[in-house]
Amino acid sequence: MSEANKPSARQPHILLYGMFGIGNTGNDATLGVTLAELRKHLPDARFTAIASVPDWVRRKIGIDALPIRSEAASRLPGPLRKLGNEWTRWRQACAVVRDADCLLIPGTGILDDFGASVMGHAFQLWRWCMAARVERKPIMFISVGAGPVQKPWSRRLFRWAARAAAHRSYRDQASKDFARGVLRIDVSKDDVTPDLVFGLEHNAPPVSPTVDVVGVGVMNYRAWLGGQEDAYEPHMRKLTQFTFDMLRQGKAIRILVGDAGDLDAARDFEGRLKRSIPDRADKISRAETSSLIELCGEIAKTDVVVATRFHTIVGALMSGRPAVSIGYADKNKAVMQAFGMGAYCQDIWNYDLDLLHRQFTEVTADSANLSARLRVVAQDLAEKSRAHLARIAGEINQGF
Repeated sequence: MSEANKPSARQPHILLYGMFGIGNTGNDATLGVTLAELRKHLPDARFTAIASVPDWVRRKIGIDALPIRSEAASRLPGPLRKLGNEWTRWRQACAVVRDADCLLIPGTGILDDFGASVMGHAFQLWRWCMAARVERKPIMFISVGAGPVQKPWSRRLFRWAARAAAHRSYRDQASKDFARGVLRIDVSKDDVTPDLVFGLEHNAPPVSPTVDVVGVGVMNYRAWLGGQEDAYEPHMRKLTQFTFDMLRQGKAIRILVGDAGDLDAARDFEGRLKRSIPDRADKISRAETSSLIELCGEIAKTDVVVATRFHTIVGALMSGRPAVSIGYADKNKAVMQAFGMGAYCQDIWNYDLDLLHRQFTEVTADSANLSARLRVVAQDLAEKSRAHLARIAGEINQGF
């Protein structure tokens, strides 16, 4: 009998930490895949999510959930009130971890500070990891993304949190390199494993022999942490021009939305297109998707995808759709390289429209054969992702 299927002396209680329920389809799919795979190998386990939106987890995933940052109301006066509130949250975290057997941080870009304050993300992760360390409960970072991290204190807190882990694995080599070079973590025993969402069960039909429908994935990206620099308007102008050219060539456009935060950008993009070429408005469609499965369903209606948000690119590749990435972080290029598509990436800040057209022409020149190759890679990554979670289940089971 394998370790993963060995009967336990008692019911293990596993905490799953992450920014779940905020409308990010990749984060939410990560939770779903992790839970489904662990349940196969640990059928008696009890799971509790430590989540950004616990109500969403309870309603959609069906497990107990607690907030990452709990409510606290200290009676201390003045500036001491905040200190009292944090002390209350620390004691609450310790109590939760004390009742569990391990703390798992599955996937997502958990070790980056995209759009996040130090106290809003890095500090919260550090607090839960330190609570687990104090309570002597194993911490596992599973196939996580790392970097960029622009704020020095976020780097320190991520470093201290990750160093406390008994297991660390990264979803790409760029994340592992960042953990070693920037966070200064000893990664000599850490693995690179596929993004957990590749384990998602889904089916996509083959691409059409002709390229008739172009999926365009938008993102409300302005800057990594905000400030005066703003990539949005230059990017949107170029993307509108590119898509306008596609419409003039007779192609239909499906606007893809991979995050609830991108809805305004999608509406803006749709409006620009319809104003630019009103006689082709019937060739433009947009569906609001709330999960990665729904997003992949929309991608399945396309023949090729041009997108920015990471998990829209992931969804395209795992659906066997040729893709061009207009990326905002190394993770976009890393996943494209995993599929042999590294030559079809540009950066959102300075991409060239003529090069985008050439890249589009190249990836669609023999889209049927390219799609078949992408499917083979996606299947391999799915098997590796599931095998990694089976290994995690075995490691957990060894503790009981």
